[in-house]
Amino acid sequence: MSLIDRYLHEVGRYLPRTKRGDIQTELRSSISDTLEDRYGSEPTEAQVEELLQELGRPRQVAASYHPESQYLVGPVLYPLFRMISWIVVVAVLGAQMLAWAIGIFVAGESFSILEIITSLVNSVPTSLGWLLITFMILQYFDAKPKFEEEPWDPSSLPEINPDEDLKRGEMIVGMVFGVLLLVLVTFFPQWVGFISAPQGKFYANPVILDYLPWIQIGLISGILLNIYMFWRGRLDWPARILKLVLSLYTIAVLALLVRGHNLWLAARSSSSLMDGLNAIESMDWGLVGMHAFRWGFLVALIVSTIEFLVTLYRLIKSNLGSDFSPKAVVMEKK
Repeated sequence: MSLIDRYLHEVGRYLPRTKRGDIQTELRSSISDTLEDRYGSEPTEAQVEELLQELGRPRQVAASYHPESQYLVGPVLYPLFRMISWIVVVAVLGAQMLAWAIGIFVAGESFSILEIITSLVNSVPTSLGWLLITFMILQYFDAKPKFEEEPWDPSSLPEINPDEDLKRGEMIVGMVFGVLLLVLVTFFPQWVGFISAPQGKFYANPVILDYLPWIQIGLISGILLNIYMFWRGRLDWPARILKLVLSLYTIAVLALLVRGHNLWLAARSSSSLMDGLNAIESMDWGLVGMHAFRWGFLVALIVSTIEFLVTLYRLIKSNLGSDFSPKAVVMEKK
């Protein structure tokens, strides 16, 4: 993949989707004409790099197509603003939805549609409004991320690798569930458990409560990792290493939860699968729920282990590729 292609791909990451193709085509034509005027029909890689160095960072080039004066939040700050906006919306909606669910299904409270709509109208726009005011102030003082001040080298542009591109919709869904679970275990730990369908009775899960701090650390780490990847826009090798470490931590916590449920059930002489079936026949729903939790965590442990192995394989594959090649390491040191 040529350096120009990589440059245009990186510029496109900061352009509106509806105008991205036209702007990239125009920019490609401009670069080609300039290279031909200066160096002839076959410029060298060094000459291409020199021209791209003059053009500037891809983010700055993308921003030049949208004058800053026309925006409350300009293109330089907009990616960060958009990312934090989604996080704010997820946090506000997640906390409120969880509070309503607990109030309705556990505490037996009732909420009218008008109350729910009023709560949303008050909370979400207010939170986003304060966020917008903050970024308007940053825009007024021409604030820029620190990495914009670092020397930029066109040869450091990442290769175009579809495997490293992330689906942001899936990441947002992941953050939604992460925030929901974090809100639940942090603000409503007394409701961590299960409800038996026949009886409608709530049973707390003492094993989860015992490992609550470890679960909170894992959830917070997962949310922060998603924020980092959301900002980067790709699964680069630092993100893969962080994901690998988080996967190991998740596996360890899940193993502790499975072991804790095994010990809890063994103390009640109900540790085997047959014991679980007997608990269903005897309608001991407390034991049934704990068996279900144990098998759920066991399945999650198997899935997490598989994900860890897949991530490890991709990291090794990346290590053997261009990201960690001797040439790349030398260029990075320069």
